[in-house]
Amino acid sequence: MTRILVALCALTLAGCGGAAKVSAPKIDPRAEYQNALDAYQACINSNLNNAEACEEKRVQMETNERVYLGR
Repeated sequence: MTRILVALCALTLAGCGGAAKVSAPKIDPRAEYQNALDAYQACINSNLNNAEACEEKRVQMETNERVYLGR
């Protein structure tokens, strides 16, 4: 009877902790901000007469800036 109980417990616990840990890739806020800034500046340079075309890139740059600065 004890052997059956031990075997049952062993089978029950066999799957606990065997799962592989998956971690998200680390995000570098400074690099994200710099990439967004570069994209915004490139957009502005190619749309000198139409800054509204770069509005989405400006918002993304400002969002990344807030994350980078911790605000």
